[in-house]
Amino acid sequence: MEYAELANEVSKKSNIKVSKKDIERLVGALQKTGDPWVLADISDFPVPAVFETLNALKDRGLVSVSDSSVTLTENGLLAVESVHPVEDFSCGGCEGRGISLEHFVDIRDRFNEIQRSRPAASHDFDQGYVTPSSTFSRFLIGYERGDIEGRDILLLGDDDLLSIVLGLSRLPKSITVVEVDKRLVGFIEEVAGAEGLDVSVREFDLRKPLPPEHVGAYDTFYTDPPETLPAVDAFVGRGIASLRSPGSAGYFGFTRREASLEKWWGLQRLLLGYKVVITDIIHNFNEYINWGYERDTRAWRLAPVKVEPRVNWYRSALYRIEALPGFCGNAKDYGEENIYEDAESSTT
Repeated sequence: MEYAELANEVSKKSNIKVSKKDIERLVGALQKTGDPWVLADISDFPVPAVFETLNALKDRGLVSVSDSSVTLTENGLLAVESVHPVEDFSCGGCEGRGISLEHFVDIRDRFNEIQRSRPAASHDFDQGYVTPSSTFSRFLIGYERGDIEGRDILLLGDDDLLSIVLGLSRLPKSITVVEVDKRLVGFIEEVAGAEGLDVSVREFDLRKPLPPEHVGAYDTFYTDPPETLPAVDAFVGRGIASLRSPGSAGYFGFTRREASLEKWWGLQRLLLGYKVVITDIIHNFNEYINWGYERDTRAWRLAPVKVEPRVNWYRSALYRIEALPGFCGNAKDYGEENIYEDAESSTT
């Protein structure tokens, strides 16, 4: 099979740049599973392009599609003999993040109890919550890097409830949340009151520039932006604007499920323009819980098999950045502009 030719075809049909290596990884994944959501997970390129590739393979008679799965045909098995099946050698003990979960166990256990009462993920805000261990691991890596204890911390959006973990630790100097969802604002305030946590929460739309009192006021920020370049520019750019000085740090997630390597290049150009340096990128650090509105998403409409996910399949890398002398942030006002969708979007 000519993988480069297929990559060009999929790129044209999906309007997403797909490489020969992307196609080979999907073919390798097909030798392991026929679940469309697991295929989207381990293929590790944008979901619309993954599903377009499966359609192209079906048209070539290399896969068959049933009500529950995608299967290589006899011709497909012959065609993929030269491609090695995808393997997963990630650490089971740390869930592939490279950081032990056996620290601050009392905080972890209390957070696990609290988060069970959180509001359901809302499609209106393109929400998708990470697993409790993902949230807790964000705290651990920040603590390990010296970005938590005694620091003023800003969370730009907090549907993952990191502010509660930080509050339970009693380690930061201050914790501030700006969040657009009134339900989450109320939930965090309620928990903070019940647990005696020093967490300040403000309802805020990050399409607007940060209020002056938040600019240059923090040592560390966390955010989990939607996967378009304008949204990343808004969320991460606001985070950078909030930083106090060179050496201040920021953490955010960015996926391959809705972001091609071309978009990753765009992201990294944005960061260079703000004069911050990428210190870490940890693959598949964040694991998202299936959000419950899959049938309402673009991914469902594109999926060749209409079956709900059986396992968590959406993951993102964790970026850590650090500010350099002369760094700057984003003060652009996006008004009511829809900055949350592009050709690679699938959860909208």
